Amino acid sequence: MKRLLNKLSFILIVIFILPVFNSCTDLDEDVYSSIVPENFYKTEDELIAAMVPAYSDLCWMIRNRGVPDCEAYTSDIMIIPTRDYGGWYDGGRYQQLFEHTWTSENSCMDNMWSRTFNWVDKANMLIYQFSQVDNMDPDLKTKFTSELSIIRAFAYYNLLNTFGNVPIVDRFDVPEGFTPKNNTDFEAGRKEVFEFIEKDLLDNIPNLTETVDESTSGRFNKYAAMMILVKLYMNAEVWTGIPRWDDAITYADKIINSGNYQLEADYFANFKVENKDSKENIFVLPFNATISSLGWAYTSYLYRMHHHFLSAGIFGVSLGGQNGPAALPSFIHSFDSQDIRLKGWSIGLQLNKSTGDTIFCNKTYSGKPLNYTIDYVDIYDPTDETVYDYKNAPEYAGARFSKYEIAFADGTNMSNDYVVYRYADVLLLKAEALMRKHGGMATEEAVNLVNQIHKRAFEDPSLHLYTTNTFTMEELLAERARELYYEGMRRNDLIRFDKFAQGEWEKEWYDRSSQGDEKNWYPIPQTQMNANISLTQNPGY
Repeated sequence: MKRLLNKLSFILIVIFILPVFNSCTDLDEDVYSSIVPENFYKTEDELIAAMVPAYSDLCWMIRNRGVPDCEAYTSDIMIIPTRDYGGWYDGGRYQQLFEHTWTSENSCMDNMWSRTFNWVDKANMLIYQFSQVDNMDPDLKTKFTSELSIIRAFAYYNLLNTFGNVPIVDRFDVPEGFTPKNNTDFEAGRKEVFEFIEKDLLDNIPNLTETVDESTSGRFNKYAAMMILVKLYMNAEVWTGIPRWDDAITYADKIINSGNYQLEADYFANFKVENKDSKENIFVLPFNATISSLGWAYTSYLYRMHHHFLSAGIFGVSLGGQNGPAALPSFIHSFDSQDIRLKGWSIGLQLNKSTGDTIFCNKTYSGKPLNYTIDYVDIYDPTDETVYDYKNAPEYAGARFSKYEIAFADGTNMSNDYVVYRYADVLLLKAEALMRKHGGMATEEAVNLVNQIHKRAFEDPSLHLYTTNTFTMEELLAERARELYYEGMRRNDLIRFDKFAQGEWEKEWYDRSSQGDEKNWYPIPQTQMNANISLTQNPGY
C-alpha cells in the first residue's frame, strides 16, 4: 500500500493540488485547500497523501532543461547541438550552454530557478499547515515536518549549486508584499545559504526513518538525507572557502556502514524498468507509466529527447524521438573499448528491433542509413570538407543516451524510476575526500573504494584495477564521468576540480580560456530580477 501511495504521490498532483507559487518572488498568496486540517492529517497515510505537492514537483527536475540537463549540457560529456537541418537552435540558447556564453535572458536559467524555488515554497507551505494542526500526533508531526525540511534542504542544495547567492525563505506565513532578498555580497550570501542547508539537514536527519524498503522509495529517509550532506561537505571549499573533507567522510561512512546499500552486480540494473528493486539506488524519483497521467514529461523524456525521429522501431516502442542531445566525441573516446558502461550509449547502425531492417534518416540525409557516429563527420560523402560541430551537427551525429532501459508500459510512457543518488557515488566521493586530505595522492583505501566500482565495468576486472601508482585525481574525475554520466552532477564535479571555467575540454569546438570564474555560477534570471527589485544579480552578469 505504501509503495502505491508513493507512486500516487506523483500523479495525484494532476487531480488534487494545493495552490502553489510560481517563484520565490510571489510569496504573499493566501492558503487555499479543500481539506480542513482539523479533520485530516491524523494518520500516517493521510500525511503521506498531504505531501503530494512537496514531492511531485521534484519530478520536474528531469524535464525541459532543468538542473540535470544544465549539469550535463554545459559540461564535457553531452551537448544539445544545432542540427544541420536547423533543429534545436531555439534562438541559440543551447549553443550558449555549451559555449558558457549564457546570459540572464537564457530561458534555461529561469526554468532552474522557478522550478527549484517551487520545491521550497511547497515544503514551507506544508510545514506551516502542519504547524497549525493542534491535534496532530506530535511524533508524526515531528517526523513529517523533518521530511519536508529535507526536501527544502535538497532544493536549496540545488539552488546553491546553480546560482549560489539566493534568497533564504524558511517560512510560509510572510507579510503581504514580501519580496525576499539575497545578500548584496555574493561570497557571504553563498556561505549563508550553505549554513542554512547544513542546519536544516543536521537538525532534521535524526528525526527521519532508517527504514530502507518500498515504503521509503522516492522519499527522504535518513540515508538519502545524509547523501545531501555528503555532497554539501564535498563542495564546501568551493562554496565557503573552507574544506570539510572529514565531515564528508563521516557521513559517507554512516551510509556505507549502515549495510543498507551495495553495488549491483549489473551496472544497468540501476536503470531498468523495474529499478525499484536496486540495492544501489539511495534516492529516486518514482514513476509508473500504467497509472501516470503526466505523459512523457518524465522518464520517457530520457529517451524521446535524445533519439532520432524514427527510433520507435529501434526499441519496439510506439513513439519516436526528437533527435536532440548527444555525447561529445571526446567523452565517448575516453572509454576503454571493453568498458561495459559504454553500452549505455547507442552507437553505430540502427536496426529495427523486430525485423532487423535498417532504419533510415529522414531529414538532410533522407534515405541514408541511420548510423549514430561518435564523431561529427559526413560519413556519406568523403569529399565533403565541411567542418561539423555543435552548430551544424549532421542528423545522425553523436552517440545517444540509452542508459535507462527503453520500454513503454502503456504505449507512451516509461516506468523507470529516475536515479538521483547512488551508492557508487558515495564510494567515489569518499575516495576523493581521502585523496584530497592526502595532497591529491591516492591512498590504498581510496583505490580500494574505486576498484569496487571500476571492476564491475569489465568482464575481466583483474586487467583493469587501479593501483596507488596509476590512480590520480585526473583519473578520478574521468572515472566519475564514466560511472555517473547524465546523473545530474558533472558540472558540479568539474567546478570542484577547477576544470569548468576556462575549461580545456573540447577546445577544438569552442575556446573558453578567456572567460572568467563567474561561469562557475549562473546568473539570476532576468525575469526574476524584473519581478523582485530586492534581488542582487550575481557578479559577472
